[in-house]
Amino acid sequence: MKSSVDTWLIKRYLIEFIFLSGLFLLGLMPLWQKIDVVPNFGSVVIYLWTIYRPDLMSRRLFIILGICRDAIMGYPIGIGVLELILVVSITRLFRRYVLQKSFWTVFWGYAIFATLSNCLFWLILSATKGYILPFTGALKPILFNLLSYPILCEVSLTVQQKIDGMKQQGIHG
Repeated sequence: MKSSVDTWLIKRYLIEFIFLSGLFLLGLMPLWQKIDVVPNFGSVVIYLWTIYRPDLMSRRLFIILGICRDAIMGYPIGIGVLELILVVSITRLFRRYVLQKSFWTVFWGYAIFATLSNCLFWLILSATKGYILPFTGALKPILFNLLSYPILCEVSLTVQQKIDGMKQQGIHG
């Protein structure tokens, strides 16, 4: 029984990492350069999982994802980890308020989350660069992520259901 639970946990962590990394990598497609935006699709899922599925979010995952994201994007290592941990910690504070509310309440919670996340990342990156970066670099991803929010909600739900299905199979199978 214990080995099937351990195997399931390893598979779950692997799926979470691959899924979230894939969303970050999706933001690097050349298409986005043409419209001069770097979307942060992972932020939608991180927000939703922090609200609805905190069991899928771990500090270990934030550290690994943050370091990988920093390396991929060419940011100083550690910025992504700091941003993820700060933003998720703040989101957890208002989780109870948003939980079991309407789609629009959760959406406006994400709008606050996205604004906070992108502005915080912009500030941290500006501080490490030693000069203030153009604010449009923070504003465009916020708007783009708000537009993609409904689609990413559905994708997130599908992945959560797959993880839950694996858990049932792994424990009972």
